[in-house]
Amino acid sequence: MNNQPIRAEDLPRLIRLQELCKTMNAIEHLATARQDKVVYAGRIWRYADLVYLGYEYYVLAIPYSLKVDNFCKWLAAEQAILQQFNLAWPIATLTAATVEA
Repeated sequence: MNNQPIRAEDLPRLIRLQELCKTMNAIEHLATARQDKVVYAGRIWRYADLVYLGYEYYVLAIPYSLKVDNFCKWLAAEQAILQQFNLAWPIATLTAATVEA
């Protein structure tokens, strides 16, 4: 994260990032077993949900200069799932991340 002080308006976004990390860690089994389902926090999660959470994390993390290179590669490979959620994946972002890597 960059060295700028945290402002009050940043707190909801940072809290959501923390929640996303917690949930993604709890359901990370889905990354290797895509056909499985995981019960966590009173809900049944599937692989597409993990992709959606990854996309949300990616979008929220960018303004804070958090490392998202792995998310770029993973989300770019999951275009069909992102399209199911009507989430656009910018090709320019993938190209920039690939060049930096």
